[in-house]
Amino acid sequence: MAARRGLRSVEGLYVAAVGALAVLGAVHGEALFYLLAVALTLPFGVPALVLVYGGYAVLKGVGGLLAPATRPDGSDAAWLSAGSATLNVALLVGAALANVLLLEHTRRRRHPTPR
Repeated sequence: MAARRGLRSVEGLYVAAVGALAVLGAVHGEALFYLLAVALTLPFGVPALVLVYGGYAVLKGVGGLLAPATRPDGSDAAWLSAGSATLNVALLVGAALANVLLLEHTRRRRHPTPR
């Protein structure tokens, strides 16, 4: 049982590391942190990356109906920057969690527990 608890700790650290990289990408606005998070979340990082770009377009389109999406200088509005950063973090953490579930499913298929 101790090995099982240790494995859960590693899985939690993995998800936390991906979340930390995504938050760093959001705070600093640098793609490198996002790309590292996507690389760590492969194979589910690919659909998460597609959803990041699609989600930004949806946020800008729908939110742009209610408030201006850009500032007078041409940069993104604060609500759009905050919304897209939050979406990016949520999608990348979700991809990491999906990887953990996939690993658990694969582990159970290879080593079924006796009944």
